[in-house]
Amino acid sequence: MNPQAVVVTGMGAVSAFGCGVRPLWQACLDGRSIVVPTPAAWTQYYRATSKVWSPLPALDFRQHGFSRAELLTMNMPSLLGAIAADEAVHDAGLGDLRPDANADAISVRDSSRRGVFIGTGLGNAKAPFDNYRAHLLSPLRARLDAWSHADTHDAYLVELSDALNAHPRVNPLVICQTMPNAVAATLGIRYGFHGPNDTACNACASGTVAIGQAFRAIRRGDLDLALAGGVEHLSDRAGGVFMGFDRLQTLARASAEPGTENRPFDRDRSGFLFSEGGAALLVLESARAAAARGARVYAEIVGFGQSADAHSLVAIAESNNAIRAMLDQALHDAGISKTDIGYINAHGTATELNDAVEARVIAEYFGTHPKINSTKSILGHTIGASGAFEAVVTVQSLVTQTVHVSRNLSVPIADLNFCTATNAHAFDYGLTQSFGFGGHNAGLIIRRTV
Repeated sequence: MNPQAVVVTGMGAVSAFGCGVRPLWQACLDGRSIVVPTPAAWTQYYRATSKVWSPLPALDFRQHGFSRAELLTMNMPSLLGAIAADEAVHDAGLGDLRPDANADAISVRDSSRRGVFIGTGLGNAKAPFDNYRAHLLSPLRARLDAWSHADTHDAYLVELSDALNAHPRVNPLVICQTMPNAVAATLGIRYGFHGPNDTACNACASGTVAIGQAFRAIRRGDLDLALAGGVEHLSDRAGGVFMGFDRLQTLARASAEPGTENRPFDRDRSGFLFSEGGAALLVLESARAAAARGARVYAEIVGFGQSADAHSLVAIAESNNAIRAMLDQALHDAGISKTDIGYINAHGTATELNDAVEARVIAEYFGTHPKINSTKSILGHTIGASGAFEAVVTVQSLVTQTVHVSRNLSVPIADLNFCTATNAHAFDYGLTQSFGFGGHNAGLIIRRTV
């Protein structure tokens, strides 16, 4: 292997299935998804067309070693990112890299060869929603308390009063908790990495772009090691983010059979399953650095492509888009031909236009050879974290030579090699691709090494 090749040596995740890559991958193999009704409290603020979502489980952050001070100052995306990063670091055999836990912490000069690259679509939308409620309604606090405790049984007033009591003052760190780069900065501080600390904010392509940027930095020789992936947390007390996507008519509509609303590439698709979010992180290293410490290698990242449609803030370009340019770039980067791609982890949102365009491009570009599935059919759409989750799943698919089922795919919209069941599949190169609001296109090509 080329010493400057970029390899994956560790992975970590927090998803709807809990903490860890193992429960995530098992759910993919089982074709199992978590789909439940949206919180009843959200109906006090908005009557949504979509009625379901995929929430994260309740997490006890104290059990994960976070102090009370950390829980007061870190935002939810940073907490999720730190759990996934800790798993990835340990999975890579790097032990505890945190300077405060390591008497032999590496020098600033050495740590400048280590970086952090995180993708996120919305940063921490929860922070301004929670804090500006307290800011805007504080003059009405006394009257709200009186109204909510009167014999009116007005659920809306009770909800507002409870919300103000939960967040009685504006957090002095509201700006730090809102800013999209908070996760990357927090992880850089947590591990004492003095190299590049970058945040990719490319909507639903953010996680893929972050991993691609880390890949390029290591391959150029700028870094020996990077933490790279995507983190997102999309719920808030009033369901404001959910409402925003619902108003765009991008979310899955109600189904006669609960749990079947999310249908990527199916004739009866109606939109994506809204996910509360999660985190997926990879440890990337140069092959030289990994070999020097005897690290286990999962797979090699060999290509990255990125382009923009320059068409719309919301809609994918139906024709004359830049997806093919992205694919050309990724394949040239990898030094392989399109016939070498044996598996595609598609963007597969289950929105009408996106799926139609993606299926047509795949058919015209790759034909019917590659196996195709959508991890979003399992997880729902985690927005900025989705590409990172799909990179983790692609690595797992390469390692195990297994592809997971694409759920609820009964009547495919195209004659492609869709995974309608979880099956063994021999392949050496996998492609994972992402498309985001604003016309962002990004793709990673990953090679089997074991």
